[in-house]
Amino acid sequence: MRHTIFFWLHLLLPVFGILLFLCYYSVSPHKWESEVSGYITVLTTALPLIISIVCAQSISPEEGNHFLVFLGTAVKRRNSVLAKWFMVYCAGLMAISLAVGGFMAGYSLLLKRVRFDVRFCFTLILLMWLGSMGLYVLHIFLNLWKPRSISIGIGAVESVVSALMLTGLGDGIWQFFPCAYAGHWEGFYIRYYLEGSLPVTGEAVKVLLFINGTVTAGIVLAAMAGFHFYEGRRIHD
Repeated sequence: MRHTIFFWLHLLLPVFGILLFLCYYSVSPHKWESEVSGYITVLTTALPLIISIVCAQSISPEEGNHFLVFLGTAVKRRNSVLAKWFMVYCAGLMAISLAVGGFMAGYSLLLKRVRFDVRFCFTLILLMWLGSMGLYVLHIFLNLWKPRSISIGIGAVESVVSALMLTGLGDGIWQFFPCAYAGHWEGFYIRYYLEGSLPVTGEAVKVLLFINGTVTAGIVLAAMAGFHFYEGRRIHD
C-alpha cells in the first residue's frame, strides 16, 4: 500500500476540502451555524464517492498479483477481507478526523469566528465514521467481485442519493439507504447542539438506530457470505 496513492488520498482530499471552504468562507461570510452545517453537509454527501475511490485503491495491489496473496496467505480466508476492511476503515477514521478537526481548527484560528467545543468535534467525527461502516464493506465487496468502475459509479449514485435524502424526498425512507446515514445523524446532532432539541422523538431515534444497525449488519453478513465463495476475478482494467 505504501507504493500507491491510498494514503495520499486520505491526506490530500481532506486538506484540499478544508482549504477550499476556508477560502470561500473568508470572502463570503455568513452565520457560523450555516457555514459549519454547509461544510458538514457537503462532506457527508461526498463521502460515498470518496469511499468508493478509496476502496478501489485498496484492492488495486491485489489485482496486480491476481488475488493470489489476498486469498492464499491467511489461515482463514475471511481474515483477509476483515483485515482489508479494518485497515481501510481505520484510515477513514483518520481522514474524517482530519477533515472535521482540521476545518474546525482553521475556522477558529484563521477566520476567528467561533471556538468549538472538543466534544462537538469528536461527536461529529464519530457519527460520520460509524455512519459510513456499511459503505466500506459494500465497496470492498464490489471491488473484489467487479472492476473498479462499477464501484465508483455506484459511489457517485450514492452521493446523489445522499443529497436527495437530505431533502423532503428522504422523509420516512432515508433509514433504508446506508449512504444517507452520516448526513442525517450529523444533521440531527448539529440541530441538537444549536437548539437543544431533536427533530424526532426519543422513541423514533431508537427505531432509526435499530433499522440502521440492522441494515448495516445485513450488508456485513451478506458480504461475508459472498466472500466464502470468492475465487478471485478476471482483471479487465
